[in-house]
Amino acid sequence: MTSDLHRMYAIGLMAFIIFLSTLVSLPVLPRLSTELGAETYQIPIVVSAALATVVVAQFFAGALADRFSRKRLILVGTALGSVSSLLCLIASDWVHLVGLRVLGGVADAISMPALLAITSTLGKDAPGRFFGILRSSQGLSFVVGPALGAALSLASLRAPFLVDGLLSLVAFCAAFYLIKGGERASSEHHLGVFRSLGATFGNSRVFVYLLMGFAGLFAFGIFGVFVPTKGEVLGFEAWEIGLILTTGSFAFSVSSYFTGVISEKAGRKLCVLASLGILVLSGVGLVYADSLSLLIGFYVLFCLTNAVPYLLSFVYASEAFETSYIGAAMGAFDSLMDLSLLIAPLLGVLLLAVLPAFLALFVTFAFLRESHAPKSTDPSHRKQ
Repeated sequence: MTSDLHRMYAIGLMAFIIFLSTLVSLPVLPRLSTELGAETYQIPIVVSAALATVVVAQFFAGALADRFSRKRLILVGTALGSVSSLLCLIASDWVHLVGLRVLGGVADAISMPALLAITSTLGKDAPGRFFGILRSSQGLSFVVGPALGAALSLASLRAPFLVDGLLSLVAFCAAFYLIKGGERASSEHHLGVFRSLGATFGNSRVFVYLLMGFAGLFAFGIFGVFVPTKGEVLGFEAWEIGLILTTGSFAFSVSSYFTGVISEKAGRKLCVLASLGILVLSGVGLVYADSLSLLIGFYVLFCLTNAVPYLLSFVYASEAFETSYIGAAMGAFDSLMDLSLLIAPLLGVLLLAVLPAFLALFVTFAFLRESHAPKSTDPSHRKQ
C-alpha cells in the first residue's frame, strides 16, 4: 500500500504538470487570437478548441490504454503536447493557432485515460484516496496555471506557450523516470473500441455515477462564467474577481484531497447526498449574492461540495468497470463529464445550473448503494 501510494503521488505530480501546461496559455488566447486576425465571434473557437478535442477524442482514445503501455502513451501525449505548444510561438494566423490547440487536445486525450487507468489499478483497495490525489492535483493546476500565464503575459503574449512547451517536456521526463513498468490493463485484451464502450455503458449503474459527476461539472460550467460576469456587473476590480475564482479552485483542490479519505470512513452515499444538497443551496446563493464577501463565501462552498460527487463518481465507476477495458471505460466516462463543461455555458440559464444536482440528489438516494469502507476490508462492496 505504501509503495502504491508513493507511485500515486508521482502520478499526481505528473497530472499537475500536464494540466498546468494546458492552463498556462489560457489568459493570452483572446488577445493573441485578435492580433492574429480572429474576429470577435471566432475567439471562443480558439479558446475552446483544446477542450472540444479532448471531449471527442478521449471518448475513443481510452481504448489505447488497454492495448498499449500506459507509460508509453503518457510519453507520446506529453511529447505531442510540447511540440504543439512550441509551434504556437511561430503561429502567424489564428487558424494555425486553432489547429495547434486541437493537436494539444489530442495530446491530452492520449494521456488522461492512461492516468485514470493507472489510478484505478493502484487504488483498487482505497480508490477514494487515490482518485483524491489525482483530482486535487488537477484542481491545484487551476489555481497556479492561469495566474502563471497572466504573469508571463506581461513579458510577451507568446511567453506562456514557451513555458507550456517546457512544462510538457518536464512531464515527459517525469513520466520516463517516475512511472515504473509499462503494464496494460490486460495482456490478452481483444475487445474492440465499440465493444468496450458497449460493455462500459451496459451497466445501468454507470448512468447513476455519470449523473452524480455531471451534476457538479454542469453547474461549474455555468457558474464559472457567471461569477466573473456578475463581479463585473457589481463593479468589482479585476483582482477581486481573480480572488473569487482562485479561492474557489483552491477549495476544490483541498476538498478533492480529503473527500476520498473521509468518504471511505463515513460512507460514500452519505457524502454524496450531503454534498448535492449543499451544492443546490450554494448555487441558489450565488445567484442572489450581492457583495464580495457573499460571492466568495457561496463560491467557496459551491466548489467544496462540487468536488465531492465529481470525485466519488469516478470512484464508483472504477469499481464497476472490468479491468480488461478500464482504459476505454474511464476515458469515455471522463469524456462525457467534460462534455458538460462545453454545453453548460451555452445554455446560460442560471438556476438551471443546479437542476442536474437536484435530480441527482433524488436518484442517488433511491438507486445508489452504500459503500462504507475500503474494498480491502469489505470485499462485498467492490461492485457498488
